[in-house]
Amino acid sequence: MAAAVEPEQQPKIVIAGAGLHGAALAYFLTKRGAKPVVIEKKEVAAAASGKGGGFLARDWGSGPTVQLHKVSYALHAELAEELGITSYREIPVLSVEPGNRSKR
Repeated sequence: MAAAVEPEQQPKIVIAGAGLHGAALAYFLTKRGAKPVVIEKKEVAAAASGKGGGFLARDWGSGPTVQLHKVSYALHAELAEELGITSYREIPVLSVEPGNRSKR
């Protein structure tokens, strides 16, 4: 286990952007004892991160990112509980794929 670093010796961490990735990085670094500084041009989630509808799909996708989808999906539930976010909920989803059309 590494020795504790004195605050004045702690490396300076600057995160550019307060979107999804920047905010998450700052959150998890803070949980590990770091004190990052987040700089943002406009405001938190001002660009693409703030435009999402909040829909997560655990089983959508294929190939090398499937495992990441499942871990990320579970992380959202964990964070909602940890942060006391009561609006988070899982809802049933139906996935429909196109098939062969019959002639009418």
